[in-house]
Amino acid sequence: MSPSVDELLALDVLTLREHTERAGDAFDVDEHRANLCKSLEINEVCSVRRDGKLAAYAMLRPEGGACWFVGAFGTHPLHRTYTVINELFAKIAILAAERGIGELRSHVYKTNRLSIAFHRKLGFLVTRENDKSFEFFITLDELATKPAVRRATAWVTSRSD
Repeated sequence: MSPSVDELLALDVLTLREHTERAGDAFDVDEHRANLCKSLEINEVCSVRRDGKLAAYAMLRPEGGACWFVGAFGTHPLHRTYTVINELFAKIAILAAERGIGELRSHVYKTNRLSIAFHRKLGFLVTRENDKSFEFFITLDELATKPAVRRATAWVTSRSD
């Protein structure tokens, strides 16, 4: 079951509002809802549920060629576990194989220390930055060398056998 706009909005309010406002930008709930509606028209969504509730999601869209932009990646603070992240990576791996994704790009506010650390742990490189944010980039070949991604890929493979 794909997440609803209300589910995505609730998770984003919980996880993004503080970083956005600390970066000096406004987080307007109605505007964010409208942006999510538009995003769902052009993005692929991978999600993980626990007890029927949205625990994590990633939203990706083609940017050009084999490069896709990670427009959103959210995990509920109570579900930032190996199992949830592994399941989300597995779903992203399936999407990547189906769509021929070879590179990922994303933007992160400098105020979002957890996301920056997560990107760096996965091997993303900073390709640009401004006063408020970093642009990160990685090839899927490089990403596939990381233990968490290898485990997710192995999990996908074992389930398809």
